[in-house]
Amino acid sequence: MAFAVSAAGSAVRRNRARRRLRAAIAPLLGDRPSLDLLVSLPGSAAGIPFAKLSAALAAALDSAGRSVMAQAR
Repeated sequence: MAFAVSAAGSAVRRNRARRRLRAAIAPLLGDRPSLDLLVSLPGSAAGIPFAKLSAALAAALDSAGRSVMAQAR
């Protein structure tokens, strides 16, 4: 899994955003098979509340899963 945080300013802000992404996505991946993921966060979104970040990641994973399943049929 890789995290890309663009235009977040300093390295401290980028690393904090990556840590928040990692913490938000970890519980969501427990019931999924191993995946290759690139999670991208624009710098302007680095400060969004954690609950909103978790909800957005959950929605994105669900959407991606439905897309993959539809292509497999």
